Amino acid sequence: MKLLIPDMQLVIDKIAKKYNCSLFSIMRKKIMFHGVSNGKKLVLCTPESKLHVIGHGWFDLTTKQAELLDDADIAILAVRLEGNKIYYVDFKELRKLISAAKTLNYSSDEKWRLYIWRNYITIRGNDTKFPVDPEIIVT
Repeated sequence: MKLLIPDMQLVIDKIAKKYNCSLFSIMRKKIMFHGVSNGKKLVLCTPESKLHVIGHGWFDLTTKQAELLDDADIAILAVRLEGNKIYYVDFKELRKLISAAKTLNYSSDEKWRLYIWRNYITIRGNDTKFPVDPEIIVT
């Protein structure tokens, strides 16, 4: 059985409905969207990951993506993981862990590597577990 990664449009539609707003793509940022909900600036970042052999997914979050999320009143990280799972995270809370970890610099962008386990997230360089439960999409 092939494990699917939830479609990005599904996440966009759910967040737009929940916050009663329209979301628009941020120029040159394939996984980032913005909108206004009740006068508040909302930014959504929705990376995806396959499951890796050791039982987790991972993605990189660039400093530029973090800055866009930092500038929002409502900052949502919605990680789409193989197995039809979506992890919705209040980025303002997760940011506390990210700030304590060093950035990696193995390409043109500085970034953090985040690991998604079954019910928590960790950041390379900070082993503190950020608890989160996935929403499982039934198809």
